[in-house]
Amino acid sequence: MHPNPELLISDVDVHSEKIKSNVIYWSQYLSSESDGIFSLPLIVEQNANRLKTRYLGLIYEFGEGKVNGQRIIDHLKIRKNFSYWWMTLLVEKNNYSKSPQIDNIIKLMALEYFFQENEYKKLKLLSSNSELAKSISLLANRLQVDFEWQKERNTKFNSINLYKIFQALPNIIKSPIWLIHFLYSNWALKGVGVKEWRNTNASSTFVSYLFNLVPDASKEGRYESRYWTSLIDLMDDNNHPSNWLHIYVKDGLLPSAKKARKLIQKFNSLQKNHQVHVTLASFLTIPLIFRTIQDWYKVFKLNKLVCEQLEVNSGYLWPLFKKDCQDSMSGIPAIRNLMYYNLFEKAMSELPVQERGCYLLENQGWEFGLINAWQSAGHKKKLTGFPHTVVRYWYLTFYFDPLNYKHKGQCMLPLPDYLAVNGEPWKNMYLDRGYPPEDLIEVEALRYMYLSNFSVNQDKIALEKTKEKTVLVAGDFLKENTDKQLNLLSSAISDIDESIRFIFKPHPACPFNLGDFPSLSGELSSRPIQELMKISDVVYTSLVTASAVDAYCAGLPVISFLDGKTLNVSPLRDAKGVYFVTNSKSLAKAINTFKVNDSDQKTNYFYLDSDLPGWHKWLTNDFDKDNFKSE
Repeated sequence: MHPNPELLISDVDVHSEKIKSNVIYWSQYLSSESDGIFSLPLIVEQNANRLKTRYLGLIYEFGEGKVNGQRIIDHLKIRKNFSYWWMTLLVEKNNYSKSPQIDNIIKLMALEYFFQENEYKKLKLLSSNSELAKSISLLANRLQVDFEWQKERNTKFNSINLYKIFQALPNIIKSPIWLIHFLYSNWALKGVGVKEWRNTNASSTFVSYLFNLVPDASKEGRYESRYWTSLIDLMDDNNHPSNWLHIYVKDGLLPSAKKARKLIQKFNSLQKNHQVHVTLASFLTIPLIFRTIQDWYKVFKLNKLVCEQLEVNSGYLWPLFKKDCQDSMSGIPAIRNLMYYNLFEKAMSELPVQERGCYLLENQGWEFGLINAWQSAGHKKKLTGFPHTVVRYWYLTFYFDPLNYKHKGQCMLPLPDYLAVNGEPWKNMYLDRGYPPEDLIEVEALRYMYLSNFSVNQDKIALEKTKEKTVLVAGDFLKENTDKQLNLLSSAISDIDESIRFIFKPHPACPFNLGDFPSLSGELSSRPIQELMKISDVVYTSLVTASAVDAYCAGLPVISFLDGKTLNVSPLRDAKGVYFVTNSKSLAKAINTFKVNDSDQKTNYFYLDSDLPGWHKWLTNDFDKDNFKSE
């Protein structure tokens, strides 16, 4: 096979008509292999399992790498049988909010596979991403081919503000500033609820966020959470007291720690002897602050050695890993996780021995500190991690290399005693990725219980259903995603049947004006989306919005726009009856030819028994794991 002269790697948003062949698009689904036009997002999906396995394996190998004759895991030991390694961004793998380069790493791995099947003499990159350019340069050197970087100007307006100035500071300055800000923002919570916590008669403890509360209930001093919904009622009805350890998150309901303190006091006074509420920041002390600084300094001193070893182990991928490594060892993620860890240690040591515990599982770094603190304090081995939402295929934070589950001994991956899955697809995902089946339990999807009695098919006749097809366009919470979604529909409109009716429903956090999209016409509605679904035939969504799940579970066909800038992080990635579109032609085709679903999809998606039998078993100490297995 003779090598081709040059491959152009294009990381720009716009396709140039001048480019005829030998091009691979980094962030677009444009593809015509017969013409020498390739799509890297498409190649990623074609090799999804292989790439996912490789990435998880690479992170595992990082931890096993040696520094001065010790595994990095052991080198970062900060407590008896606990390694700080598990709290790093590298282990967290949060590609949807904290580590944006992970998607590029996955794509670069896919590019390497592409090179194994196609030979080129030269690689040329069009991109504004300097880290990506460095990585591809290293890969080209490894492949012994020439490399050229044509640096593209970032078309987004980059204004200078205080946040950007702060981000540009070195970690040794940023970390102390963050600590001071954290203490200033949370000091008012110091001590609130601690007395009740120490004297509790409850044997069940929950770790949650002081966020997503029901405002009307909070005003009355009642604790109602959109995370836990009817589980709180189940405990009330069964006279089951509970402890609640909250992580305070600033929002419209609680804009300051002072207001959060008052709410905690109100909860405890009105729920006396039934619920005990406390915040993580309640356990702040001067000695704890100094211990956190000591822990941070210990990790900081190891920064250079660890990063040097990881640079060797990651090869051409290092420029994309570098920032996460440095931030994990010396930056804000380090000081924040260590502060949380020390607070969890103190909170769990001052709590009477608990029969069971449960936390919202997202595999953030601090969660592993919580697990270790729970175990070290001598609480029962019945700590449960609860993934409270949809476990998406490409949200890598939910997954580990299976070898992590097999290794026993000092400083290994801290895992909860149980992992509570809320639907059959997520259970199968975990099992496919090697999670110990004996540690999985089935519980009801608390955040989605409203779907148990919601079906559009039951109500269409009774409502304003018309004979014409109705497409509900559900906007995203991010303006960028909504604009892309609507622009694609604008491009497709000339190929869509004229009889089709459109209803536009903006996300509450992202309103839009139809006047900005002249080719689009229809009703711009402020009605609840569940109500609009009942008069719609199909729902068109962006990739990440939760409305796609609502529509799917309600029995509607779903059309989702795939944006090549990210991986396919749709919650419906592997669901039947979902149309993924990448361009105007495929969108028009999906709208013109979609098929009505004839089955109740929610029962195959979430566990939705309103009696909460899974949670009842959990609360009543029925921890025989066989009881949780499907019949």
